Amino acid sequence: MSLIFEAQEKILKKFMPYAANTVFGKRYNFSSVKNYEDFLKYVPVTTFLDYEEYQEPMKQGAADLTWPGTVSKFAISAGTTGKPKDIPLTPDRVRSDKLFLRKVALSYLYSYPNIFSLWGRQLSLPGTLERDKKYPGVIFGEISGHLALMAPALLSKIQIMDPDESVWLSFKDKLEIAIEQGVKSDIRVITSLPSVLLRYFQQVLDYTGKSHIGDVWPNLTLLVSGGEPLPSYRQHLDVLTEGMRLHYIENYGASEGYFAFNTEQNRSDMKLVCDSNVFYEWIPNPSSSKEKLREQPTIPTWQVKAGERYGMVVTTNSGLWRYVLNDVVIFTDTEIPRIKVAGRASDVLDDYGEYIEAFHVQETLRKVTEITGGVFSNCTVGVLHDSAKESPYHVWFVQWAEEPKDPAQFAKLVDEKLAEINRSYEIRRNGEAIDKPKFYELTTKAIAEWQQEFMKVKAQTKFPRMIHDHEKCRSLVKRCRRMA
Repeated sequence: MSLIFEAQEKILKKFMPYAANTVFGKRYNFSSVKNYEDFLKYVPVTTFLDYEEYQEPMKQGAADLTWPGTVSKFAISAGTTGKPKDIPLTPDRVRSDKLFLRKVALSYLYSYPNIFSLWGRQLSLPGTLERDKKYPGVIFGEISGHLALMAPALLSKIQIMDPDESVWLSFKDKLEIAIEQGVKSDIRVITSLPSVLLRYFQQVLDYTGKSHIGDVWPNLTLLVSGGEPLPSYRQHLDVLTEGMRLHYIENYGASEGYFAFNTEQNRSDMKLVCDSNVFYEWIPNPSSSKEKLREQPTIPTWQVKAGERYGMVVTTNSGLWRYVLNDVVIFTDTEIPRIKVAGRASDVLDDYGEYIEAFHVQETLRKVTEITGGVFSNCTVGVLHDSAKESPYHVWFVQWAEEPKDPAQFAKLVDEKLAEINRSYEIRRNGEAIDKPKFYELTTKAIAEWQQEFMKVKAQTKFPRMIHDHEKCRSLVKRCRRMA
């Protein structure tokens, strides 16, 4: 605990005087903050709405607003819900991101000094960058696109797509080039969102007529992922790469910053980086309501307990102060802090008092497939109410690498296991306030078509864990095959 305290206290003591003369620092009396207790007293918990007044002046070149200096780059948040957010990408933040990624690479090479097996062509599918004539000299885009332009020259030269060109392409064009050029190359390393990687593998197999990724790239060694929980896709990816000796690196990062990583192949949790210019706070038992979430008390990292769920609050050198993220994590270790991402605070279906969280869905599927067999990756759940004379019901969309042999048994057990996990769901099912769920097979094609209809698809666009809109839910039903 002392090492965590020292590392986190050092960041706080560095940030406060450094930003004390900014507009935000003067407003909240940063010069009076000497310790964590002062920090709680003077600085409020914030959301993106608290920074909207700074957005336009910052884009116009105003300096020293929420962080010292000016900002010429903005990382566009690409979450599953809500309006995209432009997160300031300050020069200090850029340096921190580079150091974080270097730390990840060194951790992997220390454990697996196989640099020669990695020496070949590499493929990265970064986000797209854009310019706006209204703001000359300012670049907007997904964080992976910004970082792609900052890669060392040596790494850029071995990419099958030149980052200086690929970051300005649409995601669709980027994917087409990656398929056409990728199948001709000896690819050793691929970096991508897990969902995009899965889609890429599937389209490569369709394009080549091969049945296995090892038949396309026999020397593929390392898959680097981030932006989404890798465990949700790992089993599906393992099926497509069966027999290959692949290593995975998982980064936990967002437009707001990079926080944790895992390079160990025998575990799925990630090491929280406490000495990399992010000060963390945690909200025990986080509410799914954003308004209530920011009112809940916070605790520092040195006070967390293993096995409990926490909402995440960060202070970073992007000029975000006690900023509430939508993510929910569980600490698996508090000595050398390690975490698992359990979902998003707003990933809740509660239209009829059932209060189903994304965590409940994943846990239910895990338990049921241990009994029925089957390998799943993507899953989303919605709710429909077809008639006033009938009860509403949940609709489960599951993407399979291997479908259970008995879909009826699978459907029955999901209903039963979810009731065991979730008391609210059990009460409503027993009282027939909610009818039994229906299940559909989710495909890559269905996901792509649905996203094109309802979302602006980019490299970091994530498929939602919950669908709250009935129209969107019905549209996906039409694109999927009924299982049970």
